[in-house]
Amino acid sequence: MTKNYSQAIFDNPEVWDTAAWQKRGGDLERARLAAEWLPREVQSILDVGCGNGVFTNLKEKNRFTVGLDLSLVALAQITAPRLQAEASLLPFQDHSFDASLSMEMLEHLPLAIFQNILNELRRVARKYILISVPFNEELKYNMVTCPKCLHSFHPYHHIQQFRREYLKSMFGSSIRLEKLEAVVPTKQHAFPSLWNIYRVHQHREGRNFPRMAVCPQCGYSPEKKAASGQNQSHGQSKRSSLRHLWPKRNTFTWWLALYRKEA
Repeated sequence: MTKNYSQAIFDNPEVWDTAAWQKRGGDLERARLAAEWLPREVQSILDVGCGNGVFTNLKEKNRFTVGLDLSLVALAQITAPRLQAEASLLPFQDHSFDASLSMEMLEHLPLAIFQNILNELRRVARKYILISVPFNEELKYNMVTCPKCLHSFHPYHHIQQFRREYLKSMFGSSIRLEKLEAVVPTKQHAFPSLWNIYRVHQHREGRNFPRMAVCPQCGYSPEKKAASGQNQSHGQSKRSSLRHLWPKRNTFTWWLALYRKEA
């Protein structure tokens, strides 16, 4: 199996650092909401793209859950049954689980396999499909620019964006949307076009560049750069100052959508 750039990133242990994820309360809130949304009749779940188990490892859901991911590094943190496999070719028979689930995976998928993975989620589910994806993300406003080669890319490797109307019909006419809500309130910078101009400038100067980002073109990363602590502190100080002063608007972090297969 040839490892592509995105897969290499998700095999990086720092991406799945347990201590860092414990500080991300929104991810746990999203997982608990997903567990609450699933009807009581759902007793078996396939968590496709389970990562390090934010949902799969939930104890309070009291359901048989299998975590599936391509990253062995992420799977090492799963306490439930788990396996490594491609989401585009799930190693299960039709209707093997009461529900299939995909949280924060679909936005990473290239068009070449996107529809196939939707079909696989539908195929292995007996009755329900539950997904979460970023809420109304504008990809262009989240791009970063490598200060070394000036290549622009999304730091979290998102290549798909989702709106309400698309989510309503994403799985086709044989799958009915039962519930769709924006979940986990957050704040984003107002005037995103203007904010993005500043961010791009800072990235090009080597400041305000996400700590965990790795340029897919040249491999640059602040983690690998031997910079002095003083320079890092100065850049972080400027970033924090402007972020504090810039006006914010209320929005949400994710869409959560529950689908039901028609008989």
